[in-house]
Amino acid sequence: MVKNDRLVTMDQDANLFDFLDYRAYLRKHIEFLKDSGLSNLSKIAAAVGVHPSYLGHVISGIKNLNFDQAKELADVLKMTPLEQEYFFTLVHLDRAGTQKSKKYWLTKREELLAERSKVRSRVGEHTELSAHDRAIFYSSWVYVAIFSATFIDDGQTLDQIASRFQLSRLKAEEILNFLVRTGICERKGPKYKPGTTFVYIANDSPLVVKHHTNWRMKAIQKMDSRETRELFFTSPMSMSIEDFTKIREILSKGIEKSLEICKASPAKEVVCLNIDLFRLATDA
Repeated sequence: MVKNDRLVTMDQDANLFDFLDYRAYLRKHIEFLKDSGLSNLSKIAAAVGVHPSYLGHVISGIKNLNFDQAKELADVLKMTPLEQEYFFTLVHLDRAGTQKSKKYWLTKREELLAERSKVRSRVGEHTELSAHDRAIFYSSWVYVAIFSATFIDDGQTLDQIASRFQLSRLKAEEILNFLVRTGICERKGPKYKPGTTFVYIANDSPLVVKHHTNWRMKAIQKMDSRETRELFFTSPMSMSIEDFTKIREILSKGIEKSLEICKASPAKEVVCLNIDLFRLATDA
C-alpha cells in the first residue's frame, strides 16, 4: 500500500526502495543523518558541489536535480549500483515532460522493484540495511566478526565478545549497540544473538573491495602468529588460460562444499576463508 509516497513505514534510517519519490527519500535520510549527528544538509551539499539552499529547494520541490547532480549525490550516499539505478529512475520520472516519457520511467521503476524483490527472495524476508549502515558495517572487519560470534553457544555476552576480539568493553558495547539498532543482532538477557537483518552486497558494489581488504589485512596480521592447523598459501605461477579456468572451477566447487559444511557445523569459533586467484596482466 502506498502512503505518503512510501511503501512501508519506517522508524529508523530510510531505505531507498521503500520510496516512490526521491525527494521524500532524501528528506527522510538527511533527517536521520542530522538526528544521528552523522551529517547535515550543508555537508552533503558541499560534497555534491551545490549550495545548501539549492539542495533544500530540490528537497522541497522547487528545483530539480539534473543527472550529474544525482550521480554525485548517489556517490556521496554510497548507494549500490541497483540503488543508483533506482534513484536515477525516480529523478528521471520526476523530470518527465510527456506522458510517453513518464510511462517509460514508471515501467522502469517497476522493473527495478521487481529485480530487488528477486534478490530478497533468495535470502528471505528480512529487514535490509540502509546504504549508510552498510558503509558502517563494512568499515572494519570487527563488525562482521562480532556478528559471526553471536552464533556461538546460542549467543555471546558483552564480556565474551570483548575478550574474544581483545576489545575494550566500551568499544565492544558500541559495536553491539549498532548491530542491535540495525537488527543485525538482538539482545536476549545478557546474550547477543543473530537478528532479522541481512546484509546483502552486490559484487559490483564499492563496499566489496573494502570487505575483501579488511579481511586480507587481518590475514596478513595473523601470519606472524599463525598456528600449524591454519593454512596460508601464496604461489605465483604461469599457466594457460584453459588451466586457469580449470583451477577456478576446482576452487569454486571447493568453496561450495566448504559452505555446505559450514551451514551444518556447530558454531564454536569465528574463522575466515580467503581465496585469491587472479591474472597479473590482461590481454592487450
